[in-house]
Amino acid sequence: MDFREPSEAAQINRALDDFIDQEVAPLENEHEQFLNEDYEKNIVDENHRQVPEYRDIVETIRQKSVEAGFYGMTMPEEVGGGDVDILTRAIVGEHVSNRPPGFHSAIFGGAGGPTPILLACDGEQHEEYLEPLMNGEITTCFALTEPGHGSDAHYMDTSAEKDSVEQSPADPSETTAAEDGDEWVINGQKVYITNGPYADFVMVFARTSGEDGDLEGITCFLVDADNPGFEVGKIHRAMGMTPGTHSELYFNDCRVGEEQVLGEVGRGFQSAMSWIGGGRINIAAGSVGTAQHLLDMSVEYARDRETFDKPIGHRQGVSFQLAELATDIEQVRQLYRYAAWKMDNGERARKEESMAKLRGAQLANDAADVAMQVHGGAGFMKELPIERNYRSARVFRIFEGTDEIQKRTIARELI
Repeated sequence: MDFREPSEAAQINRALDDFIDQEVAPLENEHEQFLNEDYEKNIVDENHRQVPEYRDIVETIRQKSVEAGFYGMTMPEEVGGGDVDILTRAIVGEHVSNRPPGFHSAIFGGAGGPTPILLACDGEQHEEYLEPLMNGEITTCFALTEPGHGSDAHYMDTSAEKDSVEQSPADPSETTAAEDGDEWVINGQKVYITNGPYADFVMVFARTSGEDGDLEGITCFLVDADNPGFEVGKIHRAMGMTPGTHSELYFNDCRVGEEQVLGEVGRGFQSAMSWIGGGRINIAAGSVGTAQHLLDMSVEYARDRETFDKPIGHRQGVSFQLAELATDIEQVRQLYRYAAWKMDNGERARKEESMAKLRGAQLANDAADVAMQVHGGAGFMKELPIERNYRSARVFRIFEGTDEIQKRTIARELI
């Protein structure tokens, strides 16, 4: 394995720095109310939905990112992407995360942007969903988690059944899709769905055959936001994360045609898991970037802050914490890069990607804790971004598979 950073990653990172300086930073300076101590109150309205001014900023950055070639860069060239491999994308993710909280998270679109799952789109789906998504004209969301099923997603309660209505109209030409049994009827509820309140269409997973717990028999459907029977429910108030981002989704006799099936009927869960696997690498990489930023802040503070006529960085109680954190950062950095390298080379990396996500999630929490401890009372205050990192890091140990699920996967791969 070549331990040198891929030249493409270095080039993209330099271009991203210029893009952020020229396009993102001015927006951050102009709209400081969305980043200051009161950001949570300013981003959303009384219904916890993000205000139009904030949504416009996200839209502006998305469009500029498309023009600059960053948006959807991991997608293949044939669909308008940059064909960037997993390792390069992860290194770029680490680099972008190595900065204070800001608007830069909109550059790649996150859960609302292009995803390899949509490479299964056929001709009409490609034109209706994938092309406008790649162009930044619309956004999507990934609807898998349910109120009663998170880690055990393949036990999902959401179902989709073929319409069994049969009628004999006087004029055969009046026969509808439903009467031919060509529609699916979706019923169920999803929760904690990122970009759920704003998505133009939903990738929703529902059981179409088999029994609870079967990996087979789950199908992915593309459901438009204005489709009858679909409704955005409560907008969740999540700790530390950008407010107004997650919501419940309801499907009440939501009818979609056969043409809304993404990929193969009954094979949707496998597609979902392959997407989540790549997401785990990105979480680990982002955790390294954030941890590096917090470490650098803490090192600088430890050099300057004096107690008892000596910089606190000269005291083992502080310096040893920083040494441990620096070591942990380097360990996770090499681990996620190894996992990504294996995936890019077509090797099985389920164990390594779970290891990277497990240790990355813990690193994000540990880094925030160490930074707060080193900064003391100053770190506990909202004037610095540390307390926000402290709150936002906790979810890393939950989404894209909890710590326990990662350990279960690692153990299965070992045994």
